[in-house]
Amino acid sequence: PFEGKSPNKHNRFYFEVEPLEQAVVDAIRAGEIAAGQRIKDSKALAKKLEELGMAKDESKNVVWIEDTNILLDATKGIQYLHETMELIKQAFIEEAMRKGPLAGEKSMAVKARLVDAKLHEDSVHRGPAQVIPATYRAIYGAMCQAGRILLEPLTKVYVNVPQDVMGSAIGEVQSRRGVIEDITQEGDHAIIVAKAPVAEMFGFATAIRSATAGRAFWSTENVGFQSVPPDLQPDVVRKIRERKGLPPEPYDESYYAA
Repeated sequence: PFEGKSPNKHNRFYFEVEPLEQAVVDAIRAGEIAAGQRIKDSKALAKKLEELGMAKDESKNVVWIEDTNILLDATKGIQYLHETMELIKQAFIEEAMRKGPLAGEKSMAVKARLVDAKLHEDSVHRGPAQVIPATYRAIYGAMCQAGRILLEPLTKVYVNVPQDVMGSAIGEVQSRRGVIEDITQEGDHAIIVAKAPVAEMFGFATAIRSATAGRAFWSTENVGFQSVPPDLQPDVVRKIRERKGLPPEPYDESYYAA
């Protein structure tokens, strides 16, 4: 577990982070599991999560679901914890999940597990200014330990072209990190189906027109996210951070342990 300390050093939170089960992520996206609101029926939620592959003891420990991220309380009998839980939730929702530690972007499919805490007996010393930073720093540090991956939105691209310019169209799609999934023939036309990162598709309309002498018809639809290739991630992260006015390099776990 990663330890997050409050600025006054009187409070400590210990978190573990791992990817949320994909079946649970899919169920949240499909609206089968409610997110962003108080849990009305914890027994029904636990049963549903168990059916989707979450461990039985974990499924009973959910305290909040935010987008596709889940906060678990796996602690036992810690004094004053119930008094600080609302602040822990706030740190999880407004800081850790809204501004991830890699590029200040939203976090996705994160399971954050509170496994231990040490709290000051006097509530004056465990207010928002102490608990919130201690919580999100613990989660950020645990995310650094688990390994942070930047996700990018994907689009499905459909291109309908005459067969004599099909090669040019395929080349244009592939030059944008596009992956060809299917090519079908319809008369003297070909329909190319591919997936490509949204970020690479800017200017595609002009480029495909030029590559096919204006003979291509195309459309796109959003199809979720994929990991940015490891060789490209540092550069993409740097650009996002600079655009947001953040230091160009993301902090590592030692920064959050301080």
